[in-house]
Amino acid sequence: MIETGTLLAGRYRIQEKIGSGGMAEVYKALDTALNRYVAVKILRSEYSSDETFVKKFRVEAQSAAGLSHPNIVSVYDVGEEDGIYFIVMELVEGITLKNYIDMKGKLEIREALNISVQIAQGLSAAHANRIIHRDIKPQNIIISRDGKVKVTDFGIARMAGSTTVTTTAAGTVSYISPEQARGGYSDEKSDIYSLGITMYEMLTGRVPFEGETNVAVALMHIQAKMTPPRELEPSIPESFNRIILKCTQKKPEWRYPSARALISDLRRVLTHPDGEYVVIPGMPAKGATIVMSQKETDDLRNVSPSEDAVSGRGGDAYHDSRIRRVPEEELPDDDEDEEDDERGGKTMMILGIIGLIALIVVVGVFVALAAGLIGGKKQAQTTDTASESVTESESQTAEQVEVPNLIGDSEEEASEKLSQLGLTMKVEKENSDDYPEGEIFKQSEEAGSRIDKGSSVTVTVSSGSESFTLDDVAGLDYNQAKDKLESLGLVVSLEFENSDAVDEDEVTRTSPAAGSQVSKGDTVIIYASKGKEIKKVTVPDLRSNDLQSAISAIESAGLVYNGKSSDYSDNYSSGQVMDQSLTAGSEVDEGTSITLVVSLGSRVHNYTATVTVKNPFGVSLTDQNGEEVVYEEGEVVIILTQDGSSQTLYDRYVEADELPGSLSAQSTSSSSGTVTEYINGIEFDSWTVSFN
Repeated sequence: MIETGTLLAGRYRIQEKIGSGGMAEVYKALDTALNRYVAVKILRSEYSSDETFVKKFRVEAQSAAGLSHPNIVSVYDVGEEDGIYFIVMELVEGITLKNYIDMKGKLEIREALNISVQIAQGLSAAHANRIIHRDIKPQNIIISRDGKVKVTDFGIARMAGSTTVTTTAAGTVSYISPEQARGGYSDEKSDIYSLGITMYEMLTGRVPFEGETNVAVALMHIQAKMTPPRELEPSIPESFNRIILKCTQKKPEWRYPSARALISDLRRVLTHPDGEYVVIPGMPAKGATIVMSQKETDDLRNVSPSEDAVSGRGGDAYHDSRIRRVPEEELPDDDEDEEDDERGGKTMMILGIIGLIALIVVVGVFVALAAGLIGGKKQAQTTDTASESVTESESQTAEQVEVPNLIGDSEEEASEKLSQLGLTMKVEKENSDDYPEGEIFKQSEEAGSRIDKGSSVTVTVSSGSESFTLDDVAGLDYNQAKDKLESLGLVVSLEFENSDAVDEDEVTRTSPAAGSQVSKGDTVIIYASKGKEIKKVTVPDLRSNDLQSAISAIESAGLVYNGKSSDYSDNYSSGQVMDQSLTAGSEVDEGTSITLVVSLGSRVHNYTATVTVKNPFGVSLTDQNGEEVVYEEGEVVIILTQDGSSQTLYDRYVEADELPGSLSAQSTSSSSGTVTEYINGIEFDSWTVSFN
């Protein structure tokens, strides 16, 4: 935990802790350079030494830093100081949507719509920048004191294709999409699903799926049928109910194609609460034809025409092709019915007489015309006028229907919508970077306009983006590769893997592979090197082994033998390993070097000589092939020959600055000896030493 008063980056003075999450804590701080309050998100200390968490933390900063939108929390700065990793963000004074729901129980329709539109606007901006949030939930939505809604916490954004229930889903499984729960590919429609669950909770005060474990809830998202929110809260408009059901379809392709399309429908809920503009594949439209049972058909036949026509209840009872039960308070009593019958009878009699008189007059006029009693030009003029009146009347009585919104629909969905309204459809196809293949992105008649029944609507279906060959970005720094691919309109996801051949942070490969055909909007996974995989190995106990056996054990353990020295020992026989540079049983990195000390046996007499080590590096030498060589490093071997026998005083692979200045030679004889020094097998020098 960071102490109050701590100054980060020389400008952000910590004031107080205001929140915490799984891997970070959030503090209120004063930006002393701009004299404003900010929120500073700091990676927990236990994760700051973990490269995986640090990279994940940086992903959040990189994902959100490029976004500037009123409904997204702005990122101002990112940095690291003395092992403290931090992100500086806009400070939003307010409450999380989760706390707001808990406080109110459930939200009013208008309030929930307003919040939903603002969240969707933030997501639309993120998606336009090729960023998928992948953790939308009420806890990551902040409502400011002035009612502004902001999306925050892009901690797992852009890591498409790597989500699993045990990592990303933990703690947020109530809002996870089916494809995320399966650990599969996720895109914009995953965010739309999570927003649908969030809207469900706003309106009902609960999430649709609850279980004893995260795994159980995740399986419900994949398999279980969701109770429509309107069944829990009947006050929810049918259009809003269907919007939520469309957002939370199990199949991503059945959801809204974009946050922009979702916003369009949300904005129509208040003006058209029972509108039929939300079409869900496999689910009948609100005004679709209903097949009645035999009993319902018989009941309709037995209804007296005067019962509905005279009482004025026909329109209410059959509004929108559906039968509703008329509340008892709307029904007149028996006395009122009798009075209505009397008045109705008199009225019908008067209207009948007037109609009969009018009929006689009309017939008389036509007879006069036919007989030529009304002739000349006036006859032609009258006939033309009558014809025009009939045509105009027919035009006025032609049935018109409202054009539905077809943007984002498939051909089949659009055809079904138009067919139900008595309209036909013509199809054109074009490439589109914004809509996936098979989705409609233009229509000839604007949604909401009215046209004659039987008319044709032309729709333009996306053929997908034009494909192109994926560039080879292997060997580039992953940030350079990301920028290059994103400039081509591709969505880039980053993964890390070990590589012995590629330097750290450089791209090892992509998926799909370089040379593949891709289109704008496709997701490409960049795999960046995190260096050679370092394994830990256990150091074996090499003491008492002869030299060759010890070397074999070193290689089998994954270590590197780096020479030996010799010494006398009363405990180890001559030729046995008596000591080693790495402690037996310790854990070290694979490939670590180890040196040995080999016993010369017991010291019988105490004769010694000091051997000065000479520097063979940087000197021109002649090798076995007669060629001149100069070594800057190599294996240095120093051998003492005395009384016809020899002993190795030094054998190490070293650089010049690693050579010892001198060696102590032990002998059982007082006679002088010859010292010979070799570098990489080439004799460098030879000289005599005396023992005493």
